[in-house]
Amino acid sequence: MKLHLLHTNDLHGHLEHWDVIRTFLIDRQDTYRNLNEPVLTFDIGDAMDAVHPMVEATQGKVMVDIFNEARYDKVTLGNNEGLNFTKETLAALYQAADFDVIIGNLRDGRTQEPLPWAKPYDFIEVDGLQVLVIGLTAPYQTYPLNGYLIQMPDYALGEIFKQTHKEQSADLTILLSHLGIRTDRKLAQQFPELDVILGAHTHHVLVDGEEVNGVMLGAAGRYGEFVGEMTLTYDAPKHNWSIEAKAHSIEQLAERYKLPVQNDRYRAKGEAYLAEKIISTQSPGLYVQELSGQHSFIHFALEAIMQETNLDLAVLNSGLFLSDLPEGHVTAKQIHEALPHPMHLAVIEMQGWQLLELLEEMDSQAEDLLYQMINGLGFRGKIFGELVWSGISYHDVSQNWSVHSRPIETDAIYRFATVDHLWFLPFFPSIDRYGQPELRFPKFLRHVVQEHLNTLYTD
Repeated sequence: MKLHLLHTNDLHGHLEHWDVIRTFLIDRQDTYRNLNEPVLTFDIGDAMDAVHPMVEATQGKVMVDIFNEARYDKVTLGNNEGLNFTKETLAALYQAADFDVIIGNLRDGRTQEPLPWAKPYDFIEVDGLQVLVIGLTAPYQTYPLNGYLIQMPDYALGEIFKQTHKEQSADLTILLSHLGIRTDRKLAQQFPELDVILGAHTHHVLVDGEEVNGVMLGAAGRYGEFVGEMTLTYDAPKHNWSIEAKAHSIEQLAERYKLPVQNDRYRAKGEAYLAEKIISTQSPGLYVQELSGQHSFIHFALEAIMQETNLDLAVLNSGLFLSDLPEGHVTAKQIHEALPHPMHLAVIEMQGWQLLELLEEMDSQAEDLLYQMINGLGFRGKIFGELVWSGISYHDVSQNWSVHSRPIETDAIYRFATVDHLWFLPFFPSIDRYGQPELRFPKFLRHVVQEHLNTLYTD
């Protein structure tokens, strides 16, 4: 008996390759079913990234729709789904899904029970064989802030195996792993019950798979640049599987189906939806290049996050701001283009001497960071840019830092607002060492800026 697995991961809302991906998936499904060979289709998380205007405009619904269209069977959650959308939003989205959500290490933070709109694992009967499918996601420490209880992958997997061993034996066990390649290799060594790990999170590509301790690992990179496939052949007398894995490049598939490699027909539609939403009718005009004054975009954003957090100190980096906002009418499309980052606000508390250490870290790296290329960790721009404070300044004559024109007191407590991006980056270890960051969910930076603009400058 042959079983075929098709898998995608880390699409991050990149739909420019979707026509090719969908064509391949449906073609493969139809081909194998015509041969009476079962086929299962999976996504391994981080599909819903609101950097894409259609994902933003539909709050992720477009991804559910296209997965339904391509006949997915099971999906698991990545950190983008789990941290950038509320539980209520996901519950509403997945009500329309023709596929199951499988997530074994994320629970409701209040009840500590499995999520009502998902399953920790599932058995699928395939030609009389029992296929066990488990899903796990990266254990970010920020999950409790979004109302979840997160479990470490090895603990959760052990508990699932204890439970499933009581229910029935599995002829094949597949892990949908949004955990990263290093964790996948570790789990393959730790859990001999596993047969297949379909991986994600670290955007790795395993062109021909990778076998670890008898477990076949597969992964298909990022952004739909590859699509994964495995063919499993079951030897009934020996009760074992032989597995072949392949990651198909999108260029090869586009050539096979005579389709353009890039054709994002969803982007224009999403932009049109966002353009219809008027945020402000009397905007003063906010400009990226102006780092001070009434038309400074970054200073307006600093005011917005201080208002949101009820603080009087804040810092942001200028590289976050990708385009200007015009004078007069401003739409949700323009704000999304200017601030596409899925970043939450963070409140940092430090003693004065700790804040001085952070300021020294920032000052010593200012020149290097000005044109430092940045990728990931919630950042969707190009360069880091310049750090701009509101409420904190440096005096060249006295060579001292001050807060609202007063010298920083070493034993005093200071709280300032920023974005989680500055905490996640490796440049400022003082934030993690001393700061006790408090993240604010569920709004992104752009949503806070949008609300502030709407409040101040709308008829």
